[in-house]
Amino acid sequence: MSSRDEKNLKLVEKLSNTNEKLAEDELTSILTKTYDLCRVPPLPDPNVSYNAANFAGVASEAEVSLSIVLKLLNYVTVVKKKHSQQFSQGFVRNIVVSCFLVACEYCDQSYEWSSPEAADVSRKIMNKLCDLCGCGAVTDLLNSRRDSAETQNHDDKHVLVKDGSQSFMKSILQRLSEMLNKSNWRMYPSLKMTYWWILRNTGKDDLGEHLKVLLPPALFIVDDWEDRNKVLGIQCLSHILENTAGSELRWYGRADVIYDALKPLLYSKESEILSSLYPTIIKVSEILEADPAKAGKLKHDSTLDFITHQLLQEMAYEQKLCLRSVYATALPLLVLALKLPAVRWSKELLDVCEDYLATFEGPAAQDRINILKALQHYVNTCWPVVHYHAMHLLKMAVRLLYDVTEKDCGIEAESVEIITQEVHRLVVLLHAAAPNTVQKLCRGLQDVSVHPQCEMLLQSLHAVTMEDV
Repeated sequence: MSSRDEKNLKLVEKLSNTNEKLAEDELTSILTKTYDLCRVPPLPDPNVSYNAANFAGVASEAEVSLSIVLKLLNYVTVVKKKHSQQFSQGFVRNIVVSCFLVACEYCDQSYEWSSPEAADVSRKIMNKLCDLCGCGAVTDLLNSRRDSAETQNHDDKHVLVKDGSQSFMKSILQRLSEMLNKSNWRMYPSLKMTYWWILRNTGKDDLGEHLKVLLPPALFIVDDWEDRNKVLGIQCLSHILENTAGSELRWYGRADVIYDALKPLLYSKESEILSSLYPTIIKVSEILEADPAKAGKLKHDSTLDFITHQLLQEMAYEQKLCLRSVYATALPLLVLALKLPAVRWSKELLDVCEDYLATFEGPAAQDRINILKALQHYVNTCWPVVHYHAMHLLKMAVRLLYDVTEKDCGIEAESVEIITQEVHRLVVLLHAAAPNTVQKLCRGLQDVSVHPQCEMLLQSLHAVTMEDV
């Protein structure tokens, strides 16, 4: 047995004996040494992409140190419950913050430096933290707005929880921000995942309160040259946008900063990046355009118009099916966000939609389904001018029905059924927006000579358009 193993064994034996009183200084010394051993080591060259080989043996060594941390937490918890020893708030805060942060580094076994065993010990540490602080879940440590009625019924836990609930979050973020900054974050990849875990598990109220600290890491992560970091940064920003009030994001120009960080990624050709990017940048654009100062103004240089111009341009010339699929998925979201100003893009929009509906992209035909949804949003929001484009829209709908119902069309039966339903919805909306025009255009539709399955669908559409609105 090595000297290090002997030392670890002695520590475990000492911490297992809860009848032996250990001073705060001794416990702090044990925690400090063990904490340093648990930490994921820095990369030798942060400018080179890493993989699991860079962290060989890290998880197995960390598992031993994490087990000691768990023993230490168990000792403090048991002694605290027995009332045999009182701990200062500063000591408890240091214990909770250190143990929480180190557990976050290994809590997901999919991390390149973690393992199922290390992740299991980390989860046990999280559970023990809940036991120590009287929390129902570890996320309560990040939530400063605990139920007062709950704490009043647990007087013994109240002092600790009150201290933790109001200061643990600040202490955790302060410690994390000291370690995770723009100049060194690439050297410590485990810290970005710790940040991501904390961000996802922070309550909505607290997220807004701590946005000053939580926003910067997402911005410098998304600005990285590695695609996986760009995607992670987008996910972080998306979570912030979804869980923070728009008014708070407009304060101090935060939404503008997020938009400016995402805007260059519109020129990317990586489908993984773009699939995360479009919902996020559309969301922040909606927040920017909802500024009361812009109310009642139709600005031609709006952020949504810029995104629309870029998306339609990419759609018009793209040949790769994976990218076409990303663009087709984004289009309904964008048209819905644009609302009535989408009329500015009517020609470009309908031309692109016609191309995508006429193109076979696979048996699932998901692109066609998404394009139909985009057209539904267009008709629903731009109904005052729909009669100008009714002919174009009906031609696209009828041609699509003919293509997907043709024998050996290569489309799955389930997808054909979905397309049929979406076309029906589109025609119903079109008829509601411009009844006279649509009725005129659809006269004789039921008598068109086509294959039997398509003929039945055309008869159904004709019946719909002949109904009185």
